[in-house]
Amino acid sequence: MMVALIRTLALIVAGMAPILLPGEGFSARAEQRLLRALPDPLGDVVELKQQLALAPDLDIFAVSNAVSHIMPSLPLNIWEQGDENLTKYPLEGVKKTARKQQLDFLPLDLVLGQVRKQIGSNHHADLRSANPRTDQPVLTLQSGAFTLAEIHSALEKAGNREALSKSDNSYILHYPLFIMSAAKLQLEAGEALTLSTEEGVFVVNIGNFLMQKAQLKGSKERNAVKDFKPFILTALGGGADIVDSALSNLGFGDRTYMRGIDVVSNRLFPIQTQMRLVSNRIVDVGSIEMIGMKQIDIRNNLVINSKDSAFRIRNVESGQLLNNLIVGSQHHGIHLIENPKNLVISGNVISSGQGAGIYASGGVSKAQILDNLLLDNAQDGIALEGAACSEISGNLIYQNGKGGIATTNSLAMHFQKNTLAGNSGAAIAIIGGIATEDRHFLNQNRFIDNEIGVLARHSPKLELTGNDFSRQLPVLFSGELKRNLPQYLARAGKLDTGVSGIFTTTSSTAAAVGNGGARQFVLLNLESCKL
Repeated sequence: MMVALIRTLALIVAGMAPILLPGEGFSARAEQRLLRALPDPLGDVVELKQQLALAPDLDIFAVSNAVSHIMPSLPLNIWEQGDENLTKYPLEGVKKTARKQQLDFLPLDLVLGQVRKQIGSNHHADLRSANPRTDQPVLTLQSGAFTLAEIHSALEKAGNREALSKSDNSYILHYPLFIMSAAKLQLEAGEALTLSTEEGVFVVNIGNFLMQKAQLKGSKERNAVKDFKPFILTALGGGADIVDSALSNLGFGDRTYMRGIDVVSNRLFPIQTQMRLVSNRIVDVGSIEMIGMKQIDIRNNLVINSKDSAFRIRNVESGQLLNNLIVGSQHHGIHLIENPKNLVISGNVISSGQGAGIYASGGVSKAQILDNLLLDNAQDGIALEGAACSEISGNLIYQNGKGGIATTNSLAMHFQKNTLAGNSGAAIAIIGGIATEDRHFLNQNRFIDNEIGVLARHSPKLELTGNDFSRQLPVLFSGELKRNLPQYLARAGKLDTGVSGIFTTTSSTAAAVGNGGARQFVLLNLESCKL
């Protein structure tokens, strides 16, 4: 009898939830009614997950079609290669190339010494061990603009037939390659370059490296050093422009500067390293790593089965990561490290990773994380430690294994118009704070069938406006926020009497927790930030 009564009461409460828990504020009520009338957002996710499970052999049209049902703002052809405008206008501002073509062979130690002042000498011993030749020569482009065909021809004239072999438009590089500051290498449309894994091949570029409608990959055989795979490193004011191309099987384990596609700059160096990475298909590459750059431009790439985080953005001044499809990363989709700022991260689909969709482990400030789809990642959809003055808006965050959005020790954060559905843990978790008078804003978010709606612990004040909890059962609030639930429900139930829609937590127990240091934002980055 008692069990039947409990079940009956549960059904009554569930049926009353849309009445007890409308949005807050008259201005939000029409929008909330519209939101409730929409179909279940998880309905279209099933088809998309089925398509993404086929990675790396994705049917891009089918994926685009499935995504367009969920995110109508993304064009159907967003990941189709073939942008003629990009290939006509290569990256500007990189080093000037000398007219005279000149190539030579340099010892490996001399080449590594050239980049040591910017990247140090970590793991150089591993590179020596990976190169089986006793004299360890490095093919060096000293000056002039080269194509692969021109390098092959020059080597044949010099009597060297082993550094670069050729079959039609396919080339195999058997020596490491060094592109000096007055030189340029361009892979032309239709060409394919294979870097020999067995022979310890990699590319160091301090000049200009261009790929347009070409292919580059590491070969499948193994090296004597167990986890060696080829990589491309651009540093010391060089430029890399990789457009509409295919790259695969790259990355020397988790070694910094050698993770796959690595671009390194230093704000004190007189010439800034530059990179454009647009409309490429990147498969089985350890990571795409951007370090110390003033500006990054990463758009419309397919990044599949990364062996680490798909993108590692470290100490970057500004830039954009737009409309990338990231599937199956073995760590995070996008990993922000060492106080990056002024980043726009928008229109990305990040799915099926072993970490978080977007993760900031070292402070991020004035970021805009907008209109992304974070789906089926093992950890949070978005997780930020030590973030400040950033906007998380318009994201669709579905079925992630740890939670939806999590922030720790953060300042002046805005969460608005996000849809959070079917996430384990909390849809939004706010842990720790920086200042007792700080507040985070939660505006017009939609909560659907998450394990918990909003969790707060040692948090600053929270201001809630126009959120839709009508389908967030059974737990709306958790942590210290639980004590505010009766007041919240009372306010929500009095909307017809004209009570203001803004609900602010009544007290703050903000207390910074964690290790601080590199995991905290930098105050100097907060100029013009509205706290």
